Amino acid sequence: MIVDGAPGTGCPVIASLSGVDLALLVTEPSLSGLHDLRRILDVTRHFGIPARIVINKHDLSPEISAQIEAFADAEGVELEGVIPYDAAVPTALLDGHSVVENASSAAGNAMREIVYRVLSRLDDRDSESGGSG
Repeated sequence: MIVDGAPGTGCPVIASLSGVDLALLVTEPSLSGLHDLRRILDVTRHFGIPARIVINKHDLSPEISAQIEAFADAEGVELEGVIPYDAAVPTALLDGHSVVENASSAAGNAMREIVYRVLSRLDDRDSESGGSG
């Protein structure tokens, strides 16, 4: 099951982390995004939850995206992927569709790749531990 948790580090975030196998920390390349990423990573570590990082709209600020990548590397947290800014995202939302259904959407394609990679990692881990996946 994939759960979309609340942003930030307050009680709703802590509750959404209860019982998870992996936290996929999605951030945007801004100073506040990097600050919040540091805080939520501290929370996941406090609870012993493995985490991966995704940079959404990574191409809007290559400099801060590079800072986030350097932070991930320094902290030993894998960067699971990046999602480019894509005008198809708000258009799909306004139309009541999911952007991942749009094969020509760069953001949708990146999101699908990230999800497949994460699910594969979880399946591999379950196979190694003898879990049922």
